[in-house]
Amino acid sequence: MKKYFILIMFLVISSLVLGQDIKEVAAAVDKSKTGASSDSIKHWNVSGMGSLSFAQAGYSNWAAGGTNSLGLIGMINLNINYSKGKHAWANIVDLAYGFQFLGLGSSSQQYNKTDDKIELTSTYGYEIHRNKKWYASVLANFKSQFSKGYKYPDDSTVISTIMAPGYLVAGIGVTYVPAKWFRLYLSPTSGRFTFVLDQALSDSGAFGVTRGKNIRGEFGVYIRADLNKDLAKNINLTSSLELFTDYLNNFGNIDVNWNVLLTLKVNKWLAATINANLIYDDDVNIKNSPTDPGGPRTQFKEVIGVGISYKLN
Repeated sequence: MKKYFILIMFLVISSLVLGQDIKEVAAAVDKSKTGASSDSIKHWNVSGMGSLSFAQAGYSNWAAGGTNSLGLIGMINLNINYSKGKHAWANIVDLAYGFQFLGLGSSSQQYNKTDDKIELTSTYGYEIHRNKKWYASVLANFKSQFSKGYKYPDDSTVISTIMAPGYLVAGIGVTYVPAKWFRLYLSPTSGRFTFVLDQALSDSGAFGVTRGKNIRGEFGVYIRADLNKDLAKNINLTSSLELFTDYLNNFGNIDVNWNVLLTLKVNKWLAATINANLIYDDDVNIKNSPTDPGGPRTQFKEVIGVGISYKLN
């Protein structure tokens, strides 16, 4: 348990420290009025949030029955953007890890992972229209996870781990930015690579790779829409929608990855978060029972948490 708690605390504290450091540097530069340094700082904009949510239940001689449990979820979502002249560089860091212990203090104590996410996105754009709405762009997006995943209650068979799968999308296209809180990226020439570096999973053909192979490449159309908007003073909505179709294999069959994060701030340090993720990938075979032949299915995950939170403006 200790190592997972440390991992979560690292995620949250990193976002808080990063935010404070950036604010202090910007304030110091502004105060000193040093032209070159001040000019460099003002082109950067950093926003986002870090949170540590928890859930706990304890029972003693409880007639109706119940299971002692403890759950923690750490999350970081950062937007780090640079803009100067015709150049624009947008970066998104989205990290999360969560777990739950059931049956605390009993011989049947069980650990379940409840969330696990690594996603990094970087887009460089060069303005091609004078109203700063259209940019010729290069984008790279990477996804994976921190630790092994199991299909609970079976906690002995590994069904995923770090870089199994790992996803990398890279391409050239255009970005449309009608407002600071929304951007749309369109690319007719993007490569998508699926990595399964765990050999046992590779040998089973997991996540669409050819059995025994560690990498699967695709080439097609990639569309990504990012939204980050305050709906009210203490309510923020962050959403990213990705669509991809492969020119070489079942063109027109669209893979979908849609992530939504709603943050409801109570005060500076307390907030509730609602995170939902919908995925459809035609290359991922999902079996719901030993007799199920399996096939592509719509995947859905939702995580609700209440706890310590810090928003970086």
